[in-house]
Amino acid sequence: MGRFCAEVLTFGVFDGPLLYAIPRGLENILTDGMLVRVPFGRTKTLGITLNIRQMDLNKSSFRVKEILNIEYDFPLLGTDMIKLVFWMRKYYVASYKSLLETIVPLAIRKNSGFKFVTKLSLIKTLSKEDCEVLKRRSPKQYAPYEFLLKSNGMFEKSALKNFSTSAINSLIDKGIIGETFERANRIVYANQTFRENRNNRENVILTTEQQDVVTDIAGNLAKREFCTHLVHGVTGSGKTEVYLHAIENVLKSGGDAIYLVPELTLTPQTVYRIRCGISLPAAQVVVWHSGLSEGERRDAWLAMANGEAKIVIGARSAIFAPLKNTKIIIVDEEHETTYKQAETPRYHARDVAVYRAKLCNAVCILGSATPSIESLFNASLKKYRLNTLKNRVDGSTLPGIEVVDMRHEYSMGKASIISSRLRELVENRLERHEQIILFLNKRGYSSVVFCKNCDYVATCPHCSTSLTYHRQQNVLRCHICSYVENLPAKCPKCGGYDILQSGVGTQKLMGVICTLFPLAKVERLDSDTTTTKDSFYKILNRFRDGEIDILVGTQMISKGLDFPNVSLVGIINMDNAMNFPDFRTNERVFQSIIQVSGRAGRGNKPGIVIIQTNFPSSDLIKLAVQNNVESFFKNELMSRNEFFYPPFSHIVRLIFSGKNEVKTEFLAKKICEDLRKRSHGLFELRGPAPAVIYKMKDRFRFSSMCFSKNVATVLEKAHESMEVFKGAKDANWTIDVDPVDMM
Repeated sequence: MGRFCAEVLTFGVFDGPLLYAIPRGLENILTDGMLVRVPFGRTKTLGITLNIRQMDLNKSSFRVKEILNIEYDFPLLGTDMIKLVFWMRKYYVASYKSLLETIVPLAIRKNSGFKFVTKLSLIKTLSKEDCEVLKRRSPKQYAPYEFLLKSNGMFEKSALKNFSTSAINSLIDKGIIGETFERANRIVYANQTFRENRNNRENVILTTEQQDVVTDIAGNLAKREFCTHLVHGVTGSGKTEVYLHAIENVLKSGGDAIYLVPELTLTPQTVYRIRCGISLPAAQVVVWHSGLSEGERRDAWLAMANGEAKIVIGARSAIFAPLKNTKIIIVDEEHETTYKQAETPRYHARDVAVYRAKLCNAVCILGSATPSIESLFNASLKKYRLNTLKNRVDGSTLPGIEVVDMRHEYSMGKASIISSRLRELVENRLERHEQIILFLNKRGYSSVVFCKNCDYVATCPHCSTSLTYHRQQNVLRCHICSYVENLPAKCPKCGGYDILQSGVGTQKLMGVICTLFPLAKVERLDSDTTTTKDSFYKILNRFRDGEIDILVGTQMISKGLDFPNVSLVGIINMDNAMNFPDFRTNERVFQSIIQVSGRAGRGNKPGIVIIQTNFPSSDLIKLAVQNNVESFFKNELMSRNEFFYPPFSHIVRLIFSGKNEVKTEFLAKKICEDLRKRSHGLFELRGPAPAVIYKMKDRFRFSSMCFSKNVATVLEKAHESMEVFKGAKDANWTIDVDPVDMM
């Protein structure tokens, strides 16, 4: 008689499924997607089971080893997730090991991160006489006894902190109080720091536009068929309320929901809105992102895998949530580049979301005020269903946008970071007790430190980039590899003392603002001021409560934040971003302007936005001022079509890096030469050329790009070329499919 066997995708070095026999005692227990421990050579490793079947092992040409044990008695990955792993391995050229380690957290693999709580309850009731004796002789012991007697319940020991610990321990020793130990289930953001009135959604009346979108999505949910909706709504148009209605429809039918946000800093407010807006226990709304502790990740993952969780909210890795019945996936701010993973596996969470929804016969909602060119193009081809929200829900108008020509400011002898017009408006808003946001997407104090007497520029010894001066710590820092050195007192090259600083960062901008408006309460929000836990939310809470008048920040303040008292937004400098060598530069600048502008005028106070630039006549600036997404989309499509850029093609980028500059360049040229011969006109190969950041962490980098309508064809030929040169040890190479970072 045959044996039941299973293929196992291991976390070991072998990149493929291995066949193992299922022990007789596990035949009726083991199913696909379970985490098991198996022998692997002379060691043991973990793996995920799949493709269980009966086989005649006597006919096998090799010895089939047995699975050792099951780690959990339920599947960690469903059928959709297993299929997703196979698709991602092929599309993103990732190993099974890297994918499984990305999907299944270390705490689950280690079976660690447990937390236990001590609970106390009354197990012996004293007589009236004994109570009097205890009260007279030991009032500290009587106090917790009386509390437990009256409450008649079980309490965590930590909750009785108002009583003497030694007194409680004495009652335990006497057998009056019982002590039990239970495994705790940690709920992330159980006590929110955002101090808003609870949202009574029963009184929320949808606008006609919102209702049309909700109805359209509900129709697709009712069909239980895969569909992708692109919800294009202006800032403040109520996209979140549309998402909540869609989630409610899914929950009513027994389905589960995944809600992605572009950055983990946006997770708490999203969790708060959902917990306030949807009637579910907090434990069923699970948070998932890289900022969780090992124990929090373990508890969250098990809640998802065992079916307890109904909604998962988090950053890009939340797309791998092992929910039992995923019926809707929401990707908020779908245009954001943070959805693309920078390290292997280099997946794009938005695209993975669409594919996973297809596997689940679910609805995928992509939402943004500034959708990506690719998503708009897919909508124009009817691959996505386009839903538009053109008006703000409260009837307020979009903020007016003024452009200040900084060249005129300089010609008038007003060489300041803040233009006279912006300064005038800031003074006006402060007098009216309204709030201001100043956006500058460059942290630090000065971006370049140089010597006036020679050609010395402070650069990173490990990366081909200049060091940024951080005044508060008085150090120079590399924003790529985190290298730090002290600000030199004199020039390291010529010995001169004329060390100057150029460029503006948020730190310098804040200093200027504090000087110009000494009575204003100013705060800075960037990655330098949010290094401690909850610092991001504490700053936002203070701003929300009116304790901050002017908030200076980077892209952290450009999206997802709703402050009704903000009536002025100043965009300090977008010129550097406009000249970046990337075909997506115009798109990103346009999106940044629209997004940060949308923070103004969201209440009953009209908003105004000031854009300071040296290029006021730029078509990009003009279209952003008009909030004309349609015209920008058409112009961008014409430009990209001319050069065969996405969405008219896919890009497969090859990145070569090595410590030896000459050998790395030689290998890059040889591989690309071979690959070009194999292309046979099926794709276009450009490069290799030095990468924008030529040296990164002591490795020299060269880049080439393949343009094709078919990714599979490029990958097939790339693997053939790389197989020829697999023995090369002087450099390594990485394949990045659909890259968003051309650095």
